[in-house]
Amino acid sequence: MQRLLEQMVLQLNEQLYVKDPSSSAIGREIIRESVKLISTEGLDSFTFKKLATVLKSTETTIYRYFQNKHQLMMYLSSWYWSILEWKVVFATANIKDGKMELEKVAEVLTSTFNNDSTASLVDEVLLQEIVCEESMKLFTKNWESVAEKKGYYSAYTSLCNRIAQIILKADKNYKFPAALASTMIEASQRQFYFTRHLNSLTDVNKSHKASMHFILSLTPLKQYQHG
Repeated sequence: MQRLLEQMVLQLNEQLYVKDPSSSAIGREIIRESVKLISTEGLDSFTFKKLATVLKSTETTIYRYFQNKHQLMMYLSSWYWSILEWKVVFATANIKDGKMELEKVAEVLTSTFNNDSTASLVDEVLLQEIVCEESMKLFTKNWESVAEKKGYYSAYTSLCNRIAQIILKADKNYKFPAALASTMIEASQRQFYFTRHLNSLTDVNKSHKASMHFILSLTPLKQYQHG
């Protein structure tokens, strides 16, 4: 599966950038270094001025690609959600049983990324960390542009819709597949954050199997309700 993931090409919504950063060397460097800098600084302290210093370039150059740091963060988050969807696609390929597919979804959602892919544009370990720690801010802030919000939600919505279809395959009578899909995604991200920073707020204790079982316990399937 890793080799297939290395060959994938992510098609992100054009509203997520002014100029496609993957189209040039400096654009790719902006993405690569912004992940590192947000990881160390945090989104609130991150600025284009600091990024320009790291790049030994100018803020003007960065603004050619992104309107502001929030649009950049939405781009990074959408990249992450798109990778997750690809992982779900590959993990559930050729599986006919909906319940088994749902188990694979939980496994993907609770797995930590690695940097085995030599073709990846960014450090995917750091990408997962910053999205889990910073992405909730993208849901609560009032953006200046409606188009920016639509651009961000398109990747997230696509992932939710795919998982919702698998939920219905596992239980065709379940009434809230979209709500459950988004809850599974958000719960996995929150548990990832809690195990790193607020361990007293979680019971999974950095165990992948425990995290996976917890996510499955949110589903209506009886075999996952008790553990």
